[in-house]
Amino acid sequence: MTHTVTLDREGLAINGQPLYMLAGQIHYFRYPKAEWRALLLTAKAGGINTVDTVIPWNMHEPQQGAYDFTEEADLAHFLDLCHELGLWAIVRPGPYICAEWENGGFPAWLTALDGIDLRLDNPVFLEHTLNWFDTLFPILTPRQVHLGGAIILCQIENEHWASGRYGHDDHQQTLAEAALARGMDVPQYTCMGATRGYAEFRNGWSGIAEKLVATRALWPENPMIVSELWSGWFDSWGASRRTHKTAARFDSILSQLTAVGASGFSHWMWAGGTNFGYWGGRTVGSDVIYMTTSYDYDAPVTEDGATTEKFYVARRHHLFLATLGTQLTPVLADAVSGGPRVISPAAVAGRGEAGAAPYRNVRAGVGAPPEWQDFTATFLQNTIPEGLVHQVYLADGTHLVIEVEANTLKAVFTNMPLGSGNGQRTTGNGQPTTDNRQPTTDNRQPTTDILALAYHTSRILGFWPQPQADMLVLYGFAGEVGECGLRMAGSAFRVEHAPSNVEFEQDGKLLRLCYWITEKPGVMQVVLGERVLRVVLLTTERAERFWPLSDHTFLCGPDLVTEDAGVRDVSSRGVAPFYLIGADSKPLQHWARGERSGNARPDVATLSLAWTRHDVAELAAATGWRTLERPISMEKLDNPYGYGWYRAEFESAAPATVTLAAPGINDRARVILDGVDLGWLGTHPRGPQMTIDLALSAGAHDLRLLADNLGRFNYGSGTGEQKGVLDTLYTGVQHDITGGWVALWQEAVFAGEAVAHAKPWAVRADAANVRLDSFAFGGPSVWLLREFTATAGRRYLLHLTGDRSSGGLFVNGESVARFSRHYKGGFISADVSELVQSGVNVIALNILNYAGMAYRAHLLEYDPAQPLDARWSFCPGVTAGAISEQRTAAPTFFRATFAYDAAIHGRGPFRFAPHGLRKGQVWLNKRNIGRYWQIGPQETYKLPASWLQPENELLVFEEEGGEPEQAAICSPDRL
Repeated sequence: MTHTVTLDREGLAINGQPLYMLAGQIHYFRYPKAEWRALLLTAKAGGINTVDTVIPWNMHEPQQGAYDFTEEADLAHFLDLCHELGLWAIVRPGPYICAEWENGGFPAWLTALDGIDLRLDNPVFLEHTLNWFDTLFPILTPRQVHLGGAIILCQIENEHWASGRYGHDDHQQTLAEAALARGMDVPQYTCMGATRGYAEFRNGWSGIAEKLVATRALWPENPMIVSELWSGWFDSWGASRRTHKTAARFDSILSQLTAVGASGFSHWMWAGGTNFGYWGGRTVGSDVIYMTTSYDYDAPVTEDGATTEKFYVARRHHLFLATLGTQLTPVLADAVSGGPRVISPAAVAGRGEAGAAPYRNVRAGVGAPPEWQDFTATFLQNTIPEGLVHQVYLADGTHLVIEVEANTLKAVFTNMPLGSGNGQRTTGNGQPTTDNRQPTTDNRQPTTDILALAYHTSRILGFWPQPQADMLVLYGFAGEVGECGLRMAGSAFRVEHAPSNVEFEQDGKLLRLCYWITEKPGVMQVVLGERVLRVVLLTTERAERFWPLSDHTFLCGPDLVTEDAGVRDVSSRGVAPFYLIGADSKPLQHWARGERSGNARPDVATLSLAWTRHDVAELAAATGWRTLERPISMEKLDNPYGYGWYRAEFESAAPATVTLAAPGINDRARVILDGVDLGWLGTHPRGPQMTIDLALSAGAHDLRLLADNLGRFNYGSGTGEQKGVLDTLYTGVQHDITGGWVALWQEAVFAGEAVAHAKPWAVRADAANVRLDSFAFGGPSVWLLREFTATAGRRYLLHLTGDRSSGGLFVNGESVARFSRHYKGGFISADVSELVQSGVNVIALNILNYAGMAYRAHLLEYDPAQPLDARWSFCPGVTAGAISEQRTAAPTFFRATFAYDAAIHGRGPFRFAPHGLRKGQVWLNKRNIGRYWQIGPQETYKLPASWLQPENELLVFEEEGGEPEQAAICSPDRL
């Protein structure tokens, strides 16, 4: 079936029917191909109707002209699978994608080209981008909705306003036109990069609803859609795990989006996955924010495919918006002040805290449909960790006592139609159908009756029109007492069945229900003219596990229910007992679990590992090295990812201790002199190390540097960096200049850049001898000054790292760099030699909106006239050599073989726990699992069950002298 898609002020429409966009980012390349189907079925069960994915150019074209669309890169299969399973798709072809992915998606061979300038209409960049599009779009365009595929939207570039390429917005027009020329006919849009003629979606988390409102005020015809709702965050090496965004906060943010009338959103991420191999990127914020191998993201679905608390929170909102969102949210978007009178609780000393004013309290605007003219919406908020009671007074004098759970928003609607005036039932993609894309319709004869929800005090899960009986589901906390009113124009009510926890009375066309919410679901059946209505009462936990089925029944209680090709898979876990709500004369029945059930965890045998130690071949190899005049980047040496060896052969005339400076190490290098490991150079979360001491005997020496590319910038102005050893080594010294600064009085804000020329002794200091990493100060514009002494003929590399505030860095009053959240983004490494004079020099640092974030500063001083006199050569990669029994601190390989039988060991998921190891890389059956680095926060690493064979090899490259005796393969719940 082919479809048409439109995007306008009110959002998306398919074949003219509104679609509330419930999208989620799922990156096909971050999950094994064998897991895609189950992953998409789980997304569909969670209420997702649209799968959103970026497309990483560098994975698909790792070498120029050599394309890969197989296995985890099989984009065509992924999109076809979305279509088969009844899901729409959004594609983001970039070419820049961010995604915390290596180089923002740009191939390393591309960004190493001479004359290239990224993310603007640079001829070199455009030539290669359009060549890539010529390969990519023939995969995408046949899969658009109007050609029978799943694709309904295409994003133009990504967050271009954060590129640091200011003044080049026309580049987005160029890319949009290139997509059009290659047959991309579905609507295109931008995010954080508005451009002429295209919708602008918004990204964010806290304050995202207000951002949508501000965007609508600026561009009245723009749809209110969130392209990235950051419900979690990524982890980086050496930093605490980013699990700060709670499910309760997630709940409130989703309620806020509903309150302002958003017409769709996309979860970043719905399922995070894994940065296999060397694909983890680097982002701004300091010099050491490198992505962990896990990209779990604290998302609704984990790296291993399990559902989390956020899954159920999101699903609860999805069910509501899928069934009622397309009618409700346009009215909310244009609503005006004037909702019911609300009296929030007052503070009573020793008894309770005061309640907050409603988040939003509105009535329908003049443009609302006739049946919505009397509609009101009140979003009551409770910002404290205990429940509050609000008093709400409706225009007709009805008084409602409404309890709002701790740390939540609660929507209360009045006079909300549950059917339209022409007899069409409200429909949505939340209908019980095997295709989440298709609104279902109801074959009953039209009626002029309009059912309206006059008022309610509990929350609404959704409204499902059904052939035999419509279903209205209300929910709340166990033991909650509530009431609701139903109004039917033109017909009388007749109550056929009411459970014992529901009392009712009829007042003309109004049916009042008083109830309390019990652990056992309550089902009330009412006949309204030609319609049958069932009102279902659930606890919140059961509401989150309320599953519409394809046979128009509803299953209540299991943690997960999926339907695939006529086969229903029901989890054995959940809120027991399970209940079936059917269409027959017994609306509520106990449901007995059948033979098929998910999430069962039988006892399984342990996968045992016996390790052998192996030399690293390149440590001793004398041949196979490529001669260099001097070190250059690994990209220039056709070694864009992973490790590379730089070798320096030199002689020392006499015994000596020298300090070698490395101004061009990017990111890290292991230093091995004459076979002895001396440590590392480069970056580390606790600070950079740009020099190393060598104790040399007289004679010949062999110095080998194992360069490690930890990932290229994926965000901001630093995208496209080169890796490896970029310069030779020199004699020099590293100065830690984090301390010894002078901070100025805050009125320096009025002096502006004039302060950059000041001397520390010539100004009134607010604080002297300040350390940047422990400066307890705040202000809108903080100026700090520091002197250093320079020697003529030396070169000076200034290395500054901190937070992402805006500001400027100056040496002797001359600008070194302006920085902002996106431009430089908390990290500056600059050769300031041309600004330095012999004698005393002054560094001036200006930070805007400073709030106490720790900074660090180092100055590398070296003599360019004293390079290491050596013969340089290069060898790519690391290779396991012969078995060795010798324990060493130098890099080493460990190999383990093991047998696997699913009947004995289970089907996973499995994790590798590298206890006793420190830093390195893991391969399973020659497939790169990714980097491990035991400095936190990642403890274990995914081993895909689909990559296991009857006989397996686990290969570990250990850089830093760790031992694997305690390393093990385990399950996530058996660590």
